[in-house]
Amino acid sequence: MRAMLRAFLGLALEEPALGAAARCLASLRSGALERDLRFVRPEGLHVTLRFLGSVARDVVPEISRAVAATVRPLAPFAVRLGAVRGFPSPRRPRVLALDLAPAEPLATLAAAVERGVVAAGFAAEPRAFRAHVTLARVRTGRSPTFENVPGPEPAGFEARTVTLFESRPGEGGSVYTPLERMALGGPVALQP
Repeated sequence: MRAMLRAFLGLALEEPALGAAARCLASLRSGALERDLRFVRPEGLHVTLRFLGSVARDVVPEISRAVAATVRPLAPFAVRLGAVRGFPSPRRPRVLALDLAPAEPLATLAAAVERGVVAAGFAAEPRAFRAHVTLARVRTGRSPTFENVPGPEPAGFEARTVTLFESRPGEGGSVYTPLERMALGGPVALQP
């Protein structure tokens, strides 16, 4: 029987954006929305570029090689945190998320990741990519509104590396472990 894991490809937030997003998360935790939301762990803040779901552990190197080949030609770029909003729509939010800008290089990166994933043998993702950082998930049966929710202070980071993460359910939320990193412009070794 093959060893399986739950995985996704994404951008890990880096400083100063990670600190700004974590402070925004902390202020939301202590606010009136707390009863309606399940918050993510601050150390797990990231941008999902492509969710893979359950994959065989022995396929991880193949996914990494294919995605590395498609993201290597792309140049690193700056990303800024934006406003807090209900996602996928303000009327029927499933998550509370931070917008990201600029949209175009993020969409280009997600498209490159998608090409790599398809080259590795996965079916194409039918949904359009929408860049965001999930802060919390709406609890079942709740319908909060996210109008006038304070956003993070202005901050950003440089998108330089796509990471293949393992996602393991844990007490207090999922734990994300980096398995492989693929650099924009060339390979980056995963540090022990």
